[in-house]
Amino acid sequence: MNLLPHNKSLRSLSLRDPSGTLFEIGTQLIRQIHSPSSEDWNQIKRSPTLKKFTEKGLFVRSWEITDADISTLPPELSNKNNNATQDIYLGHEKIDFVNYPSEWAPEMLREAGLLTLDLATELSAENLGLKDATPFNVLFSGCLPVFVDVLSVEKRDPHNSLWLAYSQFSKTFVNPLLAYQHLGQPLYKTFLLSREGLTATDFYTQIPFLKKLNPSLFTKITLPAILESWSDKKLRNHPNTEKLMNPERAQFTLQFLLKNLKRSISQLNFNHKPQNTQFNNYMSGESPYSHQQFESKERLVKKWLALHSRKSILDVGCNDGHFSRIAASLGRKVVAIDSEVELISKTWSMSRISHPTLLPLVVNIANPSPASGWRNQEHRSFLDRTQGQFDCVLMLALVHHLLTTESILLQHIIELAKELTTEHVIIEWVSPLDPMFQHLKKGRDYTHLTVEVFEQQCLKHFTIIEKETLPGNTRTLYCLKKLFLS
Repeated sequence: MNLLPHNKSLRSLSLRDPSGTLFEIGTQLIRQIHSPSSEDWNQIKRSPTLKKFTEKGLFVRSWEITDADISTLPPELSNKNNNATQDIYLGHEKIDFVNYPSEWAPEMLREAGLLTLDLATELSAENLGLKDATPFNVLFSGCLPVFVDVLSVEKRDPHNSLWLAYSQFSKTFVNPLLAYQHLGQPLYKTFLLSREGLTATDFYTQIPFLKKLNPSLFTKITLPAILESWSDKKLRNHPNTEKLMNPERAQFTLQFLLKNLKRSISQLNFNHKPQNTQFNNYMSGESPYSHQQFESKERLVKKWLALHSRKSILDVGCNDGHFSRIAASLGRKVVAIDSEVELISKTWSMSRISHPTLLPLVVNIANPSPASGWRNQEHRSFLDRTQGQFDCVLMLALVHHLLTTESILLQHIIELAKELTTEHVIIEWVSPLDPMFQHLKKGRDYTHLTVEVFEQQCLKHFTIIEKETLPGNTRTLYCLKKLFLS
């Protein structure tokens, strides 16, 4: 492994687990496992289950760093504690674009939960388990969830039937999914408020009275909320709650619990309700494009992507992901964002098999995910994560929405486009005379925003490589190349 010299910056990416720390050194991810956890790792790394999940791409690929390579690490890393000589250092494969539960569609959170339960179930047969069960242990690589916290895996007492992470799983997987299903509460509202998810008590207070008697909610939320304070008090008074029994019975009991959890989230049906119908159904009969217009748009976008994108693409305002899938079909890695949960759910469901390198995320570009966590440093903001990541950005049928519904000035929209891309932007200009623009403007006057004004703003930061007006003369597509200042 080719590690980086001492002068590369070192950044800690984890702070909650005393058994180890994850660091970023330049473009490398290094995990330091502290003694005595390093001794457990020597057994855990031989797990057939971990090998199986790693080969399927469901568990992060890791490798031990040799003594020779350890000497190339920054000195402050190897001197983090007095037992550094007994510590183990791992290298990890990086996920292309870091993402968080607040940016997932409900189906994605469920998929991450199912991965967590499947991993815990198979590990239990090896007297191993997961000491925590938070969605922050999972990142999506395209449409595929990947379990990335190797230190979550621990030795399990074969006589103990309890899963101490059960409560955390309920708060961070089950309850947020139920809150979306029954209350329409998006995941970003749950996880930006608290990375610990939603307690049964907090959920219970939000449920209308009659819904509290709903059979599925009564057993999963109402009854747990009633018992929550009692059980917390019991745990405080009796912290050692291990149920010891013979190994066969203990494993059966544990696996029964895990299978019940898996069944409960597998059976959830998400009846998505559009948050803003103005943005929906562009690909249906309500599309603002004629058949001829859409064919022309598709032809241009496909041609320009083939010519002017190399590796990674950001599709801002992706709608149902149609153009994102075109980009993915060209072999590009794609991050597709939209503010509508329903559309990201649809994009993920349509893409997970046919276009697995496509990562759809719920992000409102006018109010993107902020930095969060301890000192606002645990989870980077969306805009921070985009820096230097995308050589091409799609902004199709987006600018007029930002102008009208978000009241963002045109110059700021173009400046954002410049910041999001390292090279090219494919952008669509919709004239104020366009029927959709007319529908959105709500009596305000935008006649000063001519195509000439749009081009003047673009030329401050880009060169116009090519442009073409679609049939109907109210929509024009541009392929822009970023200006590089010396």
